[in-house]
Amino acid sequence: MPTTGKTRMLWPGVAAAAATAFLAIPADAQDDNCEPHPIDIGLDEPLMGGCEPLKIAFMIAATNNTHLQAQVQGAKDAAEEIGAELSVFDPNWSPTKQYNQAQNIISGNQFNAILAEMNDGNQACQIMTETAAEEGVLVAVVNQPLCDRGTNEGKELWAPGTLNFVGGTQGRAAFRDWIFSIAEENPGPQKVAVLTGPDLNSNTINTDLAIEDVQEEYPEFEVIATVRTDYSVLQGNEKTLPLFQANPDLDIFISNYSDMTRGAVQAARQTGVLNTLKIYDSGGNKWAFEAVDRGWIERTRTIEPYAETYTAIKQLGAAWEGEEVPRFTMTETMAITPENVGENEAQY
Repeated sequence: MPTTGKTRMLWPGVAAAAATAFLAIPADAQDDNCEPHPIDIGLDEPLMGGCEPLKIAFMIAATNNTHLQAQVQGAKDAAEEIGAELSVFDPNWSPTKQYNQAQNIISGNQFNAILAEMNDGNQACQIMTETAAEEGVLVAVVNQPLCDRGTNEGKELWAPGTLNFVGGTQGRAAFRDWIFSIAEENPGPQKVAVLTGPDLNSNTINTDLAIEDVQEEYPEFEVIATVRTDYSVLQGNEKTLPLFQANPDLDIFISNYSDMTRGAVQAARQTGVLNTLKIYDSGGNKWAFEAVDRGWIERTRTIEPYAETYTAIKQLGAAWEGEEVPRFTMTETMAITPENVGENEAQY
């Protein structure tokens, strides 16, 4: 969704912690005369809540890059505003570790809400949409849809049994539109390489599907390699160095996250292909804005990690207070090019 004017940076830099608790609410703040109210989560039976202080477990995918750190800050800021307690759980991209964390969180009776960004949304489907509700734990979902819904679009990204889904700018339609625009901008035979995150990540899956869609319509847009990483600058560099060395005639390089794009730009410079390679980025962080301005990359596509978690936590708070919240909230995106980079600011 294009925007006009300057976009203000939403948060100051912060290091993410593996488990951060803050703003605890004393037990005596609870109203003994309060009666829990029903919260609609799309099931036959609503979840009852609203009396105890809101204690949220943020089950984040990892904390090793600026996107994830922006998500932590957005969640913290929103939790402080609504007077909730927040703890962040970092599984370092491991679906198994994160699933075990979910079991402990739901059974431990220390939390009455979860902000879920699950590394394997299918594995976590039942525990997040059924088990959590049975135990009276309200679940909000960001970025990574649950229950095999990662390739859906719009409201179908929301899973019954949860309060909401916030995101969508890294869904199938968004990635399809982005990669189609790259192919249309570069007609004729093209030798292309793609850099993504881990296999089970829905952003990876949607990037793969978008590439398939584009190649079906533009068969000369030939993807000769798809490389997986942990979204870090380090792996972005280490895993593209041999790729660029083996393919000095590569025409286009597509990366679906700015930190690993940064590592790839370093590798392109090391191998001498930076000036002949067109690099397209999704992420739109501060570095990506600078890279567009310096001519290192063609353009970047912005996403809103801070807004995702900030919005989801605010909606958790609203639902806990008895308000109705939307099932699906789409965050915004825009293309940053050499022509408009000076008119906008990165959000993280």
